Formats: sequence, C-alpha cells, structure tokens
Amino acid sequence: MNNEFHQYEKNILVLFFFSTLCVNAQLDTIVSVKRSVIALDKVKTIYRGFANPITIAVSDCKSFTAEGIGLMEVSKGKYTISPGQGLESKVIITIINLDDSISIEEHVFKIANIPQIMAKINNENCYNCIIELTKDEIKNSVISIGINDFKFDLDFEGEYFRVNEFDIVPKGTTIKVQGNTFSKDALTLINKLKVGAIFSVENVRYANPHNICRGVVYPIKIMNIY
Repeated sequence: MNNEFHQYEKNILVLFFFSTLCVNAQLDTIVSVKRSVIALDKVKTIYRGFANPITIAVSDCKSFTAEGIGLMEVSKGKYTISPGQGLESKVIITIINLDDSISIEEHVFKIANIPQIMAKINNENCYNCIIELTKDEIKNSVISIGINDFKFDLDFEGEYFRVNEFDIVPKGTTIKVQGNTFSKDALTLINKLKVGAIFSVENVRYANPHNICRGVVYPIKIMNIY
C-alpha cells in the first residue's frame, strides 16, 4: 500500500513538473511575440527636437494605452513623439486582451539629430558652395531657411519659420537687416561691390514660436557676377 502511495506521489510530481514546463513555454511564446505595431511615418529613426509622427495599432484586443517620453496622442492610432536626451527612445504599450488579461510590450527606437538648418536665398543654398547672382537678382531675393533632403515637410515657408533678421557680411563690414529681404542700406553696400566679389548672409534668425529645430543656421555665400 505504501509503495503504491509513493508511486502515486511520484506520478503527481512528474505530471506537475511537465505541466509547469508547458505553461511556462506557452507564456514565453505569448510574451515574445509582439502584437502591437508602431510605424514611423516616412523615416526609420526619430529626430530630436521635432514632433515625429507615428502610427500605433494593436490586433485582437479590447483596448491599449501607449506611454513614452514626449509621446502625445493626436487622434485614434495617430501620435507624435518628441524624444529627449540619449540615443534611444522607448514606447511602452499596455494591452487589455480579449480575456481581460494584460500584456505589456516595449518598442525601442534610435534617436538622430535633425540635419543642420541652412539659410537660403531664393530657396537656394548648399554646403561648401557659392551662389552666383546678379545685383538685380539679389535686389529681388528673399532670405528663408530649410533643410536639404529632409523627409518631413516642416513648412519652412510658413509663419513659424519666417526669417525676421539676418546679417550681410562683405569683407570687413557687417550690416544687420530686419525682415527677410535686403534693406536699402544692404543694397547700397552690395551695389558698391565689384564683379566677382563675395559676401555672406549670416546669423539668420527666425520666429519659431514652438522652438522646433532650434540651432545655428548654416550661412550663405553669394558672389556678385555683374
């Protein structure tokens, strides 16, 4: 009788052991397979100093919530994320499943700095180059800002990024200009320049009330061709 009872205990322990393994294996499978999907709109990284648009969706659930530094919901499934310091940004998804159980998932994204903003004249500029313009072209030109080859449309022509001040710097002289076009004093100075003379547009300042893409603006080098 005792032997049969001990054998019964052993069988129960073995059954419990294998049952535990099966449950743990099932839980591991559930945890390791993410059901939430976060799509970065247009890019593969998120940019610091910018409200990056993202889309979040979760399949087969009652509801979910998303949390992360700088994460803000715009509409159903649509968010923006403005990352802080560091090299990575985390978004935590808390899911209420159909059976009322809770799953928590973590998504990690790399953070990149926004490319340098550059000053533009008639929407032209490039790194380490000189823009060639006539005096008439300079007279009728507009100073703006932009980022070359940037995936997002930040509406640099809009009021948020409108240039309100810049410096004209020929050799040995600096003239401060209010607004985004050349002042009478600036044009008088430019008219005195010889053909082939080079001057720069520097210290460009713009409105930016929401403090987006704040940083030093890359200058323009301009050659007076005639």
